[in-house]
Amino acid sequence: MSMDQESIAKPELTFSPEVADLVRDTYARARVILEYGSGGSTVLASEMPGKTVFSVESDKRWTRNLQAYLDQAGTASDVHLHHSAIGKTGKWGRPVDHSGYRRYHRYPLEVWDRPDFIAPDTVLIDGRFREACFYAVMLRSTRKTVVLFDDYGDRPRYHAVERFAEPVEMRGRMAKFVLRKRALPREALTQIVGAFTNAF
Repeated sequence: MSMDQESIAKPELTFSPEVADLVRDTYARARVILEYGSGGSTVLASEMPGKTVFSVESDKRWTRNLQAYLDQAGTASDVHLHHSAIGKTGKWGRPVDHSGYRRYHRYPLEVWDRPDFIAPDTVLIDGRFREACFYAVMLRSTRKTVVLFDDYGDRPRYHAVERFAEPVEMRGRMAKFVLRKRALPREALTQIVGAFTNAF
């Protein structure tokens, strides 16, 4: 390994052991993975053969560094990092102000419009706009989809999604959902649209 390779640290999983086990087991059974939020989970998926991975990230520098690591380490699967430009961001890709609010809807949705996009069978929600990402999957998915929603257990504001689906499993703070293509009720439009303005 060259010095250049040694200078790029491998992003590690930051989940608790029980959550990490759920992610590993779910990814092992997946064929197409969509991640909202990139990092150690992306590296994990990249090391599993036979996967196609799309990973959405709002932090441009983090995206660039992760791409550099994957380029040097090599991948066993196809990994597509998708930077979503939602304005100036700080720690964890969080917007530092609302100057980019006109682009907020792009984070959950625009990856689905890529010409090379393949509908996922597995989605990890661990980034920004988490409730909106859940609704994006409900609106855009074309098949049964397993959704892993991190930090769900201790953040009651996310539980608004239970109007449409309930978790089938809780593992630590992570909730597992199984979503199927369905029409959303018209009276839920206010709730759904409102979620696309909340970056948390």
